[in-house]
Amino acid sequence: MAKFQRIYWKKDFDWNSYAKLYNDYTKSKRNYYNLSSLELIKSVKLGENLRVVDLACGTGALTSILKNKYPKIKIFAVDLSKEMLKYYNKNFKREIKTGQIRVVEGNAERISYLTKELYDVIFISSALWDLELDPLIKDLKKILKKGGKIVFNLPALVVEKERGFIYFIEHFFRKTLKSDLIYRRIPIKILKRKFEDKGFKLIKIKDYSFNMTKPNIKSFFDVLRYRYPFILFPKEMPYSEKLKRCTDIFNDSLRYVPQEGLEEEGMVFVFENF
Repeated sequence: MAKFQRIYWKKDFDWNSYAKLYNDYTKSKRNYYNLSSLELIKSVKLGENLRVVDLACGTGALTSILKNKYPKIKIFAVDLSKEMLKYYNKNFKREIKTGQIRVVEGNAERISYLTKELYDVIFISSALWDLELDPLIKDLKKILKKGGKIVFNLPALVVEKERGFIYFIEHFFRKTLKSDLIYRRIPIKILKRKFEDKGFKLIKIKDYSFNMTKPNIKSFFDVLRYRYPFILFPKEMPYSEKLKRCTDIFNDSLRYVPQEGLEEEGMVFVFENF
């Protein structure tokens, strides 16, 4: 299993550029984060009176879908990045003012220090692979009601299935760089055991896929080029050089994306607190 890397803790990570591009991208049609978030929301039964967590909320892709489908649902949103939350606060200014949404800057792995309430559902949309599982699961247990659920997704590649859009990217980078470096892998049996050891039961696992058009992929690459310098490049390479090389590789890879785009594949997991 590849060594876990804390990308967002890196001192060179350009949060200002990343947050702006991320926010703009999530407002485009059929973007990666909205489509992934929708898969999570479709996987559990929800209601207007529930209290839910949008963990690693970013600028609010999942919150936006939740709010539109369940106008009165109560949301606790948390993210590590003050830059991301600047846009989140703008996007949901009215709901925050009325108290429907509470938003806090902080480390998701220590969320019990940020709230003393208990929640019905915790959503982790396109973010679990950037978190340390053991402390995260232990702390989520403290804020989840009995019978409450944790719902998250992982790309097919992360659960060791070599298919989908994220696999295409990693494969292209490794081939271009002639590198054997890979990003994180989390085998399903290890994932299941870690949750079960903390008193959770896997009640649903579901495959999903969605199409990403070529123009959407191009826009997504503008966001991802700020992540990938910290994943598949040698540590000793200067950041500016990695960023330029990363941009060049993404642009080159677009030549191999068909006009109809590519399918992203992944899995949704639902664990219940017993």
